[in-house]
Amino acid sequence: MRKLVLVFVALALALLPGCSKGCGKKASARPSVVVSIYPIFDLVREVAGPDADVSLLLQPGKNEHTFDPTPKDIERAAAASLGVMVGLGLDPWMEKLMKDAAPKARLLQVGQRVPTINIKEDPVGDEEVDKALEAADAGHDDDHDHGDAAKGHDDHDHKVGAPDPHVWLDPQRARIMVNAIGEELSKADSAHALGYRQRAAALEGRLDALDKEIEGRTKALSRKGFVTFHGSFGYFADRYKLRILAVIEPFPGSSPSSEYVQRVLKVVKDKQVPALFSEPQLDPRPAKILADEAKVPLGVLDPVGGGPETDSYEKMIRYDMAQLEKYLK
Repeated sequence: MRKLVLVFVALALALLPGCSKGCGKKASARPSVVVSIYPIFDLVREVAGPDADVSLLLQPGKNEHTFDPTPKDIERAAAASLGVMVGLGLDPWMEKLMKDAAPKARLLQVGQRVPTINIKEDPVGDEEVDKALEAADAGHDDDHDHGDAAKGHDDHDHKVGAPDPHVWLDPQRARIMVNAIGEELSKADSAHALGYRQRAAALEGRLDALDKEIEGRTKALSRKGFVTFHGSFGYFADRYKLRILAVIEPFPGSSPSSEYVQRVLKVVKDKQVPALFSEPQLDPRPAKILADEAKVPLGVLDPVGGGPETDSYEKMIRYDMAQLEKYLK
């Protein structure tokens, strides 16, 4: 991929209007920022405000695990002074793209800035989840890795024991990320540092209010266990003391075995799970087949957003909460 990206970079720069020795530099005085996925993009653009141009690379509805940058994406990256990604193995294409297209640009991996949870060994059954919740209630923090979250992030993708990369689905962690975004923007564009920090502080306040709202709504749920399509909602469940009873497709894009599906089906029946959930970014057929066999409805949980009902981070979290309330109340 590196050679291909370098070829695209050269072609993209050559095709820029008025290309000369200053090719690749944006005519606007405002810094350019590129972001890997939608929920992080929304946080970045809120903090950037009118002082920076923010572009999204992975468009809504596409799978972050199988994304290949287009020549247009490479052109945007080449003009950027800052790139923002999740890291932790979720979007390694972004790191490669920035190194090849904009090696002098700053690169923020927000997943490195927050405490992480390791991916569990068995995504079926809630015994381990119950233990984790009991430990959390006792004030323990055994399931969290507060060390170097970046360690080994390049050589895993949803492997057991690796840090779960879906860190943004906990608003409290999102607050920490927003602070980091404000600081990185301030370093990349010191002339507008005050504005970035003020907008970051305001967004942190809104996220704190969102967190309290969701905490109250999850406490009101009569059921605390649910089955997800993909292993995206571990941080959400951890924050609000919910139970993920099973994951339908533990490895994105890889169909589970018939034996695994039967184990999930047994959990659904034994726990009288009221609904299953698909995700807009992934093929819903495995979830639909399982829901039909279990004779339960199929809802939608969106971990990435970007659709009409989820076109901001806050709207996405509230949308997912409403989906859970629809079936778990």
